[in-house]
Amino acid sequence: MKSKLLSGVLAAAVAALVGVPAVAAAAQPASQLWTIVVHFEYADGFNYDYPLRTGVPTSEVPGYLADCGRAHQQPSVVLFRCFPIPE
Repeated sequence: MKSKLLSGVLAAAVAALVGVPAVAAAAQPASQLWTIVVHFEYADGFNYDYPLRTGVPTSEVPGYLADCGRAHQQPSVVLFRCFPIPE
């Protein structure tokens, strides 16, 4: 009886210890930073990626991408698109 109780307590303690880092990680706010990259494509097939801004917090990413989308509305010989990359 005592060995079953002891093994049950030990199992519960191990489960609690395993769960502590997961709970602590979930409690912290997400502070993800992003790099906003512009991909350029020219008519001759040449293309490259240019990092436009680094260290952008998640809350500001939609604004940068919206600005990029508005820039697509103007005709240009260069095709381009913006996208975020997690840092």
